[in-house]
Amino acid sequence: MLGNVARLDTDTDASQAEMVRNVVMTLVNIEEEKTLKNGSHYVQNGDTLSKRNPTIFLNLYVMFSCADSNHLEALKKISRVALFFQRKNVFTRENAAAPFPAEAGVEKIILDLFTLNFEQINHLWGILGGKYSPSVLYKVRIVAVQNALLEETATVQDIETQSNAN
Repeated sequence: MLGNVARLDTDTDASQAEMVRNVVMTLVNIEEEKTLKNGSHYVQNGDTLSKRNPTIFLNLYVMFSCADSNHLEALKKISRVALFFQRKNVFTRENAAAPFPAEAGVEKIILDLFTLNFEQINHLWGILGGKYSPSVLYKVRIVAVQNALLEETATVQDIETQSNAN
């Protein structure tokens, strides 16, 4: 289920029980993919030229955790998540069970296991304000964000030069 594992201790009894019973997916960070930042500001549509800001590519860090009081059951649930993404870690419009949102411009989503060391895990769970539960962290790349609005602009037709030769 989609939820915020940081709210596990503060939510109502019904939603808390639901979160304990299930694997909870929590978004823990969003970062811009800087290596793909050099996109063009202009789009050619036949004879017209339009201007827009370059596409932003985002990496999302999502954590799957299970707070089941039966530790063995929690480990089984987390291992099923890891096995699923080991078997299928690339999602496209053609192979996804649910359709990608057309307005987001997403063509492909790739999930990579993201390993934290013990200190980083401690900091992450400290920020989330919860007690550690069996969990696995994935880096979801590359989510493209692009506003579809285009602003028409003039096209350069001719360039004149003058030389000042002595």
